[in-house]
Amino acid sequence: MILKKKITIILLLIIIIIIAFIIKNNLNNEKTYFQITDITIDLKNIENSSVDDIREVAKKYVRSKSFFNVDINYLQSKIENIDWISSANIRRSYPNEIIIFVTEHIPIAIWNNKDYLNQYGEIFTANKKNNKFPILISKNNKNKIIFEYLSLFSNDLIRHNINEKVVKIIEDDIRSISVILSSGITIKLGSKNVKEKIDIFFKVYQTLNSSDLSKMRYIDMRYSNGFSVGWK
Repeated sequence: MILKKKITIILLLIIIIIIAFIIKNNLNNEKTYFQITDITIDLKNIENSSVDDIREVAKKYVRSKSFFNVDINYLQSKIENIDWISSANIRRSYPNEIIIFVTEHIPIAIWNNKDYLNQYGEIFTANKKNNKFPILISKNNKNKIIFEYLSLFSNDLIRHNINEKVVKIIEDDIRSISVILSSGITIKLGSKNVKEKIDIFFKVYQTLNSSDLSKMRYIDMRYSNGFSVGWK
């Protein structure tokens, strides 16, 4: 009886060793058995970025990768370096697929004639340029602040039912802010208390008639107790 128990235990140990060896061997050769062959890209949030570029980056990386050893974080960082892509999310789907979801930057303005600002006022670079967006110019690292002025001014135009758009905002060498509207009028706001001066401008604008506005070249809000007008 004791001998039978010993033989049973030995057989169980042998079986366990064989199973462990098979599992270890499969793991060491997982890329052979679980090669990534399918790349799926979710298209619903893609407008400006290149699906071909996304697929090419993913394809190049997973060429020698398996379901288990593909580095999702590394591939995500590579895809996020592609033009227009703000973030990427990648999921594995057993046994041989990865699914890629991307979120794009939403362009709101052109920054210094070479980059874009997204919906958060963050700078991003993209090769394809679209001139329909307002242009923001500043030599200083003030993209978030200039973007805030754009948002304030644009929202106030809508709120006051004024048929104008912001075409350009310029911060000059002495950090003085000027806003150029689609009608060609320049609003000079200066470098101090810019938000307050934007509020005052809209109060002033409401008092002006359309015939006067068509003749104006600029409205200077840099005075502490008033404003001046430059005529065409």
